[in-house]
Amino acid sequence: MASVREERAPWRLGRLRRRLRSPPLLLLPLLLLLRSSAQAAHIKKAEATTTTVAGSEAAEGQFDHYYHEAALGEALEAAAAAGPPGLARLFSIGSSVEGRPLWVLRLTAGLGPPPTATAAAAAGLDAAGPLLPGRPQVKLVGNMHGDETVSRQVLVYLARELASGYRRGDPRLVRLLNTTDVYLLPSLNPDGFERAREGDCGLGDSGPPGTSGRYNSRGRDLNRSFPDQFSTGKPPSLDEVPEVRALIDWIRKNKFVLSGNLHGGSVVASYPFDDSPKHVATGIYSKTSDDEVFRYLAKAYASNHPIMKTGEPHCPGDEDETFKDGITNGAHWYDVE
Repeated sequence: MASVREERAPWRLGRLRRRLRSPPLLLLPLLLLLRSSAQAAHIKKAEATTTTVAGSEAAEGQFDHYYHEAALGEALEAAAAAGPPGLARLFSIGSSVEGRPLWVLRLTAGLGPPPTATAAAAAGLDAAGPLLPGRPQVKLVGNMHGDETVSRQVLVYLARELASGYRRGDPRLVRLLNTTDVYLLPSLNPDGFERAREGDCGLGDSGPPGTSGRYNSRGRDLNRSFPDQFSTGKPPSLDEVPEVRALIDWIRKNKFVLSGNLHGGSVVASYPFDDSPKHVATGIYSKTSDDEVFRYLAKAYASNHPIMKTGEPHCPGDEDETFKDGITNGAHWYDVE
């Protein structure tokens, strides 16, 4: 995919609320695991692949194909099954324009067995399971732009590593999932993903609405369809973006203390805010009250990434673009209005 100024950063943190007592250090293993999974996404497993009667490769351990349509849900079910009972819950927060589910895999210890669909409906239970008091909720969202596809795969691989690592007793992962409530949403734009074609690089954006893999099926950029915190006018209508509406409704029902949004286009850890009151195109540092925390988390992630830490991603089209320490304030990079 071509790297253009319009592309949003591949990793954006959400707001960390100060009132929680859990220190950010407890969340760093998850961020560093994400970096490890991203590297794994580019490595084909060395062992010989196994083949079924139908001639398809076994999915376990393979990093050389994308999960299309129902295969995404099946891959997440398999990831959940890699862990012990009571560690994972797979549910949907809503549907895309074309009716594809917006899958979320929740991973944390002590969830217990999920109720049957009939029992859950009768009792009015949430498919995600009960909230666990004192355990910080963290979410990672991928594939907001349908043609930025690596994040969709990486989050599936991360889910598999978290679940299987907990089962095998990896001390770091056991501690993480015993103390943190993790939610992985691999694809917010499954319709766009199915339309995307390798090598398109957004060239279809000039066609009829909904033809580009970047946007949803109604031609809307999901990344620019959320209410603007600095706007004094009427909030935008969400009728054309059911994916955004579903995400907002889900966020409001929970108390996420940290969020990451994985994009393609450059190699940098970008932290809030993404815009400023003046909406100047670039160069305005728009900081939150938790600026030091976000800078710390962004730098911790970037410093463990072999390319990001150099601050020189050398992306096609922006070869001279640099980021000190591999991080940037979102609005200072460019304003997302």
